[in-house]
Amino acid sequence: MAVTPGNSSSSGDHGGSTGNATSGSHGETPSTGGGVGHANPALAAMFAQRAIVTDRLMKSYAAALCGLIAIFVLFHWARWLSVRTERSLNTGKSSILGRPFVTVTRLIRNVLVRKVPGFKSAGHALLVLVYFAINLAIMLTNVDLSVMGNVAARFGWVLFGNLAFVIFLSLKNTPLAFLTAYSYERLNCLHQIAGYTMFVQLVLHASLYTSFFKSQGRLLSMFAEKEQIAAIVAGFAFLSAILSATFLRRWWYELFYVVHIGSWITAIVCVGLHQPEFAKGLVVTVFAVSLWGSDRILRASRVLYYSVNNEATLHPLPNGGTKIVMKKVPGRAEPGKHCFVWIPAIRKFETHPFTIHKSSPVEFTVKAHNGFTRDLHNYAVANPGAAVKASIDGPYGTFPDPMEFDKIVLIAGGGGATFTFGLAVNVLERMKDEVPKNIVFIWSVREHENLSWFKEQLETLKTHAHSPKVNVSLYVTRSPASPPHPHGHDARAARPTSIQSSEGEESPPLSPTAGVEKSAPQLPLPQRQQALTEIDLEKEMEQVVETRVEHPVSDKDGAAATTTISQASEHPIKAGRPDVGFLIRDAVTTTPSNQRVLVAACGPDGLMRVVRDTTAKLIRGDGPGVELHCEQFGW
Repeated sequence: MAVTPGNSSSSGDHGGSTGNATSGSHGETPSTGGGVGHANPALAAMFAQRAIVTDRLMKSYAAALCGLIAIFVLFHWARWLSVRTERSLNTGKSSILGRPFVTVTRLIRNVLVRKVPGFKSAGHALLVLVYFAINLAIMLTNVDLSVMGNVAARFGWVLFGNLAFVIFLSLKNTPLAFLTAYSYERLNCLHQIAGYTMFVQLVLHASLYTSFFKSQGRLLSMFAEKEQIAAIVAGFAFLSAILSATFLRRWWYELFYVVHIGSWITAIVCVGLHQPEFAKGLVVTVFAVSLWGSDRILRASRVLYYSVNNEATLHPLPNGGTKIVMKKVPGRAEPGKHCFVWIPAIRKFETHPFTIHKSSPVEFTVKAHNGFTRDLHNYAVANPGAAVKASIDGPYGTFPDPMEFDKIVLIAGGGGATFTFGLAVNVLERMKDEVPKNIVFIWSVREHENLSWFKEQLETLKTHAHSPKVNVSLYVTRSPASPPHPHGHDARAARPTSIQSSEGEESPPLSPTAGVEKSAPQLPLPQRQQALTEIDLEKEMEQVVETRVEHPVSDKDGAAATTTISQASEHPIKAGRPDVGFLIRDAVTTTPSNQRVLVAACGPDGLMRVVRDTTAKLIRGDGPGVELHCEQFGW
């Protein structure tokens, strides 16, 4: 098995005797002397020509990937220009091409933002198809398919190029967050696709070369070389990384993280040993390691900086919730963005991402599940109001500025309200009398007790000077079996089962992250309570909100709980799940065509699919400007 091939016999490539394959070569042809160049000039010329072709194609591959990123960037700025053009149209200052440009861009977005099975949207699906097309073109262009060694070599070089691309897409501090509207969590699906693609190329590269050497009777001698041993170890390390990402992360996130990162470190070291010549392949390895290392150093520096005289105050909330209040406020922190929180009293070598719903001071609300968030909640229950040493890394995340819109429609379920409450309160605090904004706030929770998690925010939406411009709709999908606990949390909150994470999990501040945001598998509720582990809820929300659960509840208990929470929030509460599609259509269709509407949602796949498809159909050339933002990790 080999991760990358060599190119020319003159630089230790596939020609020469096995004894000369000490620079990552595979010794594709047998020889009687010191190398193919001496034994067979024709073969030497062939390998030299193959090296030239491979070098040219790999430069083309790098250019194609850069072009793909450039298209990504240009699309973002085209949308920015479209927004500016819309405003000019509304003021009568636009050129004759303004209206056609806006209409065309809206029609394109109408298609691209729709949900596609297996992808976040049709736009993501199109991007992945283009990426696959580029890979196929590079792998199959100007290669002699009749010679197995040539095909194997080409697969090896393309996977080497993808190695750097995979690392680039895993960076938390990605430059794309500044160039486009996409921060790292929204690029994670592309990181996963690139990783799977690279692994398929690795399998093809290794299996073809293994078959080639076996046909020559040289398999054992090749596998005895230290470069090829390193390649074998790298291959199995990549296999471990892929298996952990595909299966382990669904059931035990923290173990997945250790295995995934450990496998990555092992693989990259072995890749360097497999291709030790800097000009041939080590330069790519060094580049990938430099990207990852600089990202980790930057993140660790933030954690160290914000750890000085910093602490977090922990407050238990009903039904497995925990509020975290930070002493220090990181720069650029604003509601709706998220940070990685480090609390050594709970986990000494882990950071975990949670969404900010209040920026002064910074507050997070965490829905517990197994692992870190469970231990965090149990600690808060045992020590309510305790102040513990803490630090923070961030903030991260990008989303449209709500102040640029006339109407803001916010939709959330369960813990997803951390994001929407943050935006709503942020808008109210920044709103001026002369610039009216209308807010439609929709929140669905599983139980009445969950409403008390954001009691202060609900009170703000009710009593703020601009509260008449806020339309709040609260929905409870399940009636409580008993009244709320008099102390603010019930007995179930302290149990280590039936709890879920407000955000995903991360690992040590000094370890890399390689795409940790992924949804939990859909299981019946009893299995979910046992099988689900640390998951990114905040952007994935409570999946259980989508599950109907029947309980024999007395009207008296239900009425008591409803009265208690209603008095606390002073907002009407409706039973059942909201008709999200109808609510979005009503909000958009009642908006004048010269205004703009932001639809922002945070929830599970089912909710996001309805939000995407409904909003996409409302993006029309003759209607109001509509912008969609789905705050959801994973797919």
